[in-house]
Amino acid sequence: MRDHRYGGELHLHDDGVPPMTSRWNNPTGGFAYHLQALSRRGTLWAPCVREIARFLSAWAPPEDTILLVGASGGHCLDLSFLSRFTRVVAVDFDPFAPWVFRWRARHLLREGRTQLTWDARDHLSPGRDGFDLAPLRALLDAHPGAAVLFCNILGQLPLLGEDRAPEQDDDAPPAGSYERWLLGLPEALSGRSWASFHDRLSGPVRPRDIDSATPVPWGSSEELVRRHYPPTDDPGLALLDHRTSALCRDAPRVQLVWELSPGLHHLLEAISFRAT
Repeated sequence: MRDHRYGGELHLHDDGVPPMTSRWNNPTGGFAYHLQALSRRGTLWAPCVREIARFLSAWAPPEDTILLVGASGGHCLDLSFLSRFTRVVAVDFDPFAPWVFRWRARHLLREGRTQLTWDARDHLSPGRDGFDLAPLRALLDAHPGAAVLFCNILGQLPLLGEDRAPEQDDDAPPAGSYERWLLGLPEALSGRSWASFHDRLSGPVRPRDIDSATPVPWGSSEELVRRHYPPTDDPGLALLDHRTSALCRDAPRVQLVWELSPGLHHLLEAISFRAT
């Protein structure tokens, strides 16, 4: 992963995060995350949850099936959004997620108009040769008529393995790198509706001048730092770059602020496409 000093130079550092070793022990979810989410969804997370609901309402994909990639417990979703679909396929290897998601969606599922199935396989983690789109392509091929929503997962995937070389050129990233995976993602999703909300930057200072109602053009991580954070050389105020800047640079996006925990703020971006 990378960090930024506000207004300063881009640095590389070792996060000290080991690669994922099991479904039970990984840095993208787990039991503690669900407890945190259930306690904060209606309070600290509520403004971001409302903005995500507005973003998804404007997306309105025509498909009647949706793949929720990185569904977790659906904590960032207003699950009434799913009532427009007759079939929901939730994809997440977190062993606690199906129980939490079904409990949160119990009223929707009780109505019987929406069918939920769960795919607990890991389609996203890097393998021996790094990140590879083949497992995700296989998932997409199994659901050719489905829209796809990446549920705040794309900015978490780099935590599953350190693949970025110190001198990597992100405009021409090597095979196996996360940046190469992201550059190939739109082609893999071609012909279907898809959307994503995901982390761009996170840190101890709340980003300023964020208008979630107005789409903005792509900006580099350095541009986002200059635009949305006050200048400082304080090393305690470093920002974590979640390495999602390679995704769909030509597409407009909306920006959101998510206060994950008191004093920890994430700058999210959300993009969407509808099948034509």
